[in-house]
Amino acid sequence: MIMAKIWITVLLCLMVSGAYTAEAKGNSNNKCLKTREKIEKIQSKMRQGYTNKQGIKYRKKLKKLYKDEFKYCI
Repeated sequence: MIMAKIWITVLLCLMVSGAYTAEAKGNSNNKCLKTREKIEKIQSKMRQGYTNKQGIKYRKKLKKLYKDEFKYCI
């Protein structure tokens, strides 16, 4: 009887941890998509004209977004 309770507890713990892992994976995919959208938006702005000051700002932001993309997408 005690062994059955232990096995049930272990199985429940595994099921709960699996659900958290799937949720974290979905959250990471969502962050990946949002990051890539932000990169595309900035790249689109850069294809238009921009000032030197804006270029510095865009390159700084892209550098950060590329790091985030590596973290979330790869």
